[in-house]
Amino acid sequence: MNKEDEEVQEEKQTKESEKTDDNEDKLQKNEKTDDNDKQEEKETTPDEIIEQLENQVQEYRDKLQRSQADFENFKKRSIKEKQEFVKYANEGLILKVLEAYEDLGRALEVKEDKDLREGVELIYKKMDKILKDEGVEEIETEHQKFDPYKHEALMTQKNDDYENNEIIQDLQKGYTLNSKVIRYSKVIVCKK
Repeated sequence: MNKEDEEVQEEKQTKESEKTDDNEDKLQKNEKTDDNDKQEEKETTPDEIIEQLENQVQEYRDKLQRSQADFENFKKRSIKEKQEFVKYANEGLILKVLEAYEDLGRALEVKEDKDLREGVELIYKKMDKILKDEGVEEIETEHQKFDPYKHEALMTQKNDDYENNEIIQDLQKGYTLNSKVIRYSKVIVCKK
């Protein structure tokens, strides 16, 4: 080997020994840190451990109570939503029946055939009772102020016999189902 090769080899050995020394230092530091951690852990007294555990228990109890309260609120909300659904479930059917109901009402206005009129009147009264039992009510329009939550204004007219915004004529009856409007009254409103 020549001199240069020997020098290069010596440098490599020196670097490797430095690395080994550094690694040993790091290991010793880590061991010291681990020892310090263990000492800190050992310094925790039984009373402190009991206190920590009691705090954890209290935290879990609080979480449990909140979860139970949330669940109870969910149950109540679900029951209320179900009741609302049941209350208005027949809305579509009732709207269809109202058409036939009104046709019967118009048939009663014809006074030509007395027997036919009596039969139609009986059917009309039965339907009227069924609808009322289900919570259907007609929206009042006669001598009422226009209410956009109940009435739909199709026209406005000037008329000295009525006050401003008073309903002059009901063009199509409106209905509520358990106080919820299912069909607005179509009306003519007085404007001055």
